[in-house]
Amino acid sequence: MLYTISTAIIEADEPRKALISEPIILAILTLFGVIVTAYLTYLGVKAKVDREQQDSDRARMKALEDRLDDTERRNVGLWAYCRALIDHIYKGGGAPPPDPPHTIKDLFD
Repeated sequence: MLYTISTAIIEADEPRKALISEPIILAILTLFGVIVTAYLTYLGVKAKVDREQQDSDRARMKALEDRLDDTERRNVGLWAYCRALIDHIYKGGGAPPPDPPHTIKDLFD
């Protein structure tokens, strides 16, 4: 038993071989660099695409807001014209009916 213990001590004192050699360390560092570079490139492309999408969304929203403004303006004009026609009829006005407001003239041309 004593022989076994002393042999283990002697073997433990011997220099051990490195578990990871330099080429393996270099390969791991290179792999890490490639992964980080790919991720950073992905983030850059994603940011550019997101900016383009935001610009496209802004332009679309602007067009929709302009269309909504025109529709609201026309709606107010139609309401005013209907109100004028109702007033004209209730007051017993004859022909011709009142002229439509300028905001909806294009509907009657």
